[in-house]
Amino acid sequence: MELTRLSERTFCIAGPANVGVVILEEGRVALIDSGIDEKYARKLHEFLSDYRFEVACILNTHAHADHIGGNSYFSEKCGCRIMASTLEAPTIRQPLIQSAVLFAGAPIQDLMNRFIMANPSPVEVFTGNELVLDDLKIQILDLPGHSVNQKGFLVDGTAFVADTLFPDSFFKKQRLPFNYDPHAHMQTLEKLRTIAAKVFVGGHFGPTGNIATMITSNLSHVESAMAFMLDLLKVPQSQERVVKAFLDHFGMKKISWEYFLYRATVNGYLSSLYRRGEVKFRVLDNLAVWYAA
Repeated sequence: MELTRLSERTFCIAGPANVGVVILEEGRVALIDSGIDEKYARKLHEFLSDYRFEVACILNTHAHADHIGGNSYFSEKCGCRIMASTLEAPTIRQPLIQSAVLFAGAPIQDLMNRFIMANPSPVEVFTGNELVLDDLKIQILDLPGHSVNQKGFLVDGTAFVADTLFPDSFFKKQRLPFNYDPHAHMQTLEKLRTIAAKVFVGGHFGPTGNIATMITSNLSHVESAMAFMLDLLKVPQSQERVVKAFLDHFGMKKISWEYFLYRATVNGYLSSLYRRGEVKFRVLDNLAVWYAA
């Protein structure tokens, strides 16, 4: 592990999901997210202890397991506060919600794994657009799309922007990032252009002073997926055929639990377009059939 300084009061620790470190008073720190799982959190705790840092608070950007996986460990070891937004907090308290949503019913065992379900932890809800921790003001950034109520944090010139952006290396591997609501995600991408920060850090990209190119790249991927969906639905398609066509188009062969994760992403595109009146559906002979409006 390595502690990368971003500003006088902020650091970043790179990992499977990056963790931000915000310096409070008297050796206390707030973490932005807590790491991928308990094993990683244990190493992170030991690493921070070497610097004589005491974890006083965890600010969760959203409730995906790779960002909240260390919550329960830090809660038990440090008694720290854990905070999240209104609609993300319930899943942190009860991660079964995440699996149930992906399966759209009582989840199969395959979906009850550490990649989907973190250990539950207590959590406080923050509201408004600002937090005050000790002597430090932290601006809360509203960044929905990737997740229902995702937040970022702007502190001491550093913007922690969670899973709003992914680097080109990610798209070469995954092609289609998870999105709860693609249109909300596109609005968030445009909003990122207005954030005045010296340094930006994502959940899966390292510190950078300029995210303009990454924003343009990420927008193009979402727009391309939207265009493909609308072209596909010029001919009515059943929902399962839409999922298959989408995954085939992006060269993704998903098996077991990952299929349900990406099915949710495809359904997010359908829902997003439906709410904008660009696609419709009918239930024919107990089969949901989608088509361009």
